[in-house]
This record gives sequence, C-alpha cells and structure tokens, in this order.
Amino acid sequence: MSLFQYFNKMRSDKREWRAQMKRVHAMPKDYQIVYKEVEKYLFTFAGGSGLDTIAGLYQLIDFLQDGVDNHISVLDYVGTDVGEFAENFRQSLQTKSWAEDWKNDMQKRVHDKLNRLK
Repeated sequence: MSLFQYFNKMRSDKREWRAQMKRVHAMPKDYQIVYKEVEKYLFTFAGGSGLDTIAGLYQLIDFLQDGVDNHISVLDYVGTDVGEFAENFRQSLQTKSWAEDWKNDMQKRVHDKLNRLK
C-alpha cells in the first residue's frame, strides 16, 4: 500500500468512525450510556492494535439501534447485567484479547526455556 493510499484509508476510516458516533449520539441517553460502557470494556480487553474491535463496535451500534427503533428500554434489551452482556458480546466477536496475547507469550517463553534445557 502506498503512502497516499494509506492516508486515504485513514481519512476514510475516520469519516466512518465519526458517522457511527453521530448514530450513537442520536440514541436516547440510556442507550448512549450502555454503548460507552461496553465500548470501554471491549477496548480494555482488545488485543494487538484493537482495530478489529472497531468492526465489532459498529455491530454493537446496529444492535442497539434495533432496540431504539423498537422502543425497548435498554436494560430490557441487553439485560440488567450489562457486564455479562459486554462479555458475551466480546466473546461473540472472536477478536483477540490481551489475555490471549499474554497467554500465548507465556506459552512461547515456557517452551523456549524448556527447549534450552535439552
């Protein structure tokens, strides 16, 4: 990818992010609160650059918008245990998490050290 293409993609990605955030800001306050908390949760556990999490956030916005469109209270829609909802949503995305990164790093270190013992 050329430098020009890279910057064009970055600008396009920013435009998409801003458009998605406008959708969130148009939601009722209770939905905005749940979105922001789940967003924080997902980024807290995001592995690597976290960029794969962004696609998941767009899915979350679509999901929440369905609840808004159907006039369902946010806690009736996602459940009263928002933490559980966030974790289930994170797992459904099948993205890497920092815990997996740490586990894989540990696994590699152990095998490297054991191989040096031989």
